Amino acid sequence: MNMKRFVIACGAVFIFIFVYEWLFHGVLLRELYAQMPTLWRAEAEMHGYFHWLVIGQLWLAVLFCLIFVKGYENKGLAEGVRYGLLIGLLFIGPDMIFYAVQPLPAKLIVDWSIGGLLEMIIGGVIVAAIYRPVA
Repeated sequence: MNMKRFVIACGAVFIFIFVYEWLFHGVLLRELYAQMPTLWRAEAEMHGYFHWLVIGQLWLAVLFCLIFVKGYENKGLAEGVRYGLLIGLLFIGPDMIFYAVQPLPAKLIVDWSIGGLLEMIIGGVIVAAIYRPVA
């Protein structure tokens, strides 16, 4: 494994995930979350847990890239799309489980599923672009 490429991929995917999740959850879904205040920490309280959010996103980025690299087939951006699609589909399972065990609206589960699928596909394209063949 080329460590330099791996670190670059992890960094790029982490930055993408951080920005995407802030836009998706913090901007796009903000009003929907506000309709369920008893299910979430208060915004002021969340600030004390922000480091856990960053650690979780970094964990996701590193494992996302590691799994990609272990199965890397040198097939270009299409490989990244396929990989991201598969990981995104995998994450829909827990979304459905959350729906079964928590009083979450179906709209939120659909939004999480679609948003997560899109996030993972773009993440896959990013890591595939970094691992593209070098001329």
